Amino acid sequence: MKAMLLKLSAVSLLALLSLSPPQTPADEIAALKRQMQELKAQQASMLRDLETIKAILTQAQAPAGDPFVNRSIVIANEPSRGSASAKVTLVEVSDYHCPFCRRQTLQTMPQVMTDYVNAGKVRYVFVDYPIAQLHPDAFKAHEAAACAGDQGKYWEMHNLLFANPPSRETAQYDAQAKQIGVDQKKFAACMSGGTHAPAIRESIERMQQLGVGGTPLVLIGLTPAPGAPLKVLASVYGARPYADFKTALDAALAQTE
Repeated sequence: MKAMLLKLSAVSLLALLSLSPPQTPADEIAALKRQMQELKAQQASMLRDLETIKAILTQAQAPAGDPFVNRSIVIANEPSRGSASAKVTLVEVSDYHCPFCRRQTLQTMPQVMTDYVNAGKVRYVFVDYPIAQLHPDAFKAHEAAACAGDQGKYWEMHNLLFANPPSRETAQYDAQAKQIGVDQKKFAACMSGGTHAPAIRESIERMQQLGVGGTPLVLIGLTPAPGAPLKVLASVYGARPYADFKTALDAALAQTE
């Protein structure tokens, strides 16, 4: 029985082989060409899919327009530098403990100050926006600047806060205050009493209502009448190169001609 099964299997194999003639070199070449064509078709399909995905991502990442244009921001009583008669105002929304704000202040703003603010073309305004979720100790730094400002040393403290690593201890702010020559007792009383805390909290709330999601953010507009809010013409978000500020400022100044 076993021999008979083996004989039948051999016959079946021969039958199958008779249906599949041996491959010639020409047949093999033809098969390879078919495989190459199939691979090319698959590659073409993958490329179309990749182009579609790229288009979707590009559309998703494309800016939907400046979200701050035509919005208004109150700048009365905010610390400022430059001529009050400058035709354009630059408002910097910033956080003393933000590393990107520090980089912008140290690397980009000096040239902006030289070319525009010190030249009388642009007025510079600083707005407090310490973000507690990112920099929980930053609030006290903004208080320190305001307390130094009570003694006419706001910009000295402002520059010192950005020039040094973030301070987290009251003693560090006291040392910085001593360095710029403010009255130590008055400064300490201002800090411990939270004199400027309500104004800083109000500034944070205003920036949140404006939709500011991070720092640094620069808002540019024509200088408003005293006490009036600034209407935003353009914004520059993030620590951007000087050329970006120059483009935005020159465009704003062109509107005043």
